Amino acid sequence: MRQTLLEQLKLIIDFDAADFYLARTDGKEGLTKPITLNCDEALSAKLDDEDYSRGIMYSGKSLVYRETDIIANSKRIETEYYKKVYQPNRWHYSLQMVLGREKQFLGVITFYRTIGKEDFSHDDIFLVDMLKDHLAFRLFESKKERELGVSKI
Repeated sequence: MRQTLLEQLKLIIDFDAADFYLARTDGKEGLTKPITLNCDEALSAKLDDEDYSRGIMYSGKSLVYRETDIIANSKRIETEYYKKVYQPNRWHYSLQMVLGREKQFLGVITFYRTIGKEDFSHDDIFLVDMLKDHLAFRLFESKKERELGVSKI
């Protein structure tokens, strides 16, 4: 489901790469089970401790934002996270869809654009924002199924 979703979203949103992580299920904050599209390696989970958006991501609320809306671009490009995740992949901009329900972080989708492209637009944010609550509900229901041992995600 997650791989198909990323492939289908490519038809309506311009992005060069994307990853979709689920929340860890062992009671600790963290990312697990990455699905990627046009990514060489799933680095986000390995460098999660260095991610400057951790507080937003683990809030348990669904939201959509551009990284440039939470940290100045001049500061962002100097962070270790940018240098270790973005630069090796030639990414510069990202749009994040954080998925949460009932105060539980469930997963996150990040869309990336390469160096030389424009940042994500307000129209991109609007389109992704329309999907966030449905996806959060879907992940919440899948989490319940996983707890019962029947999930297909």
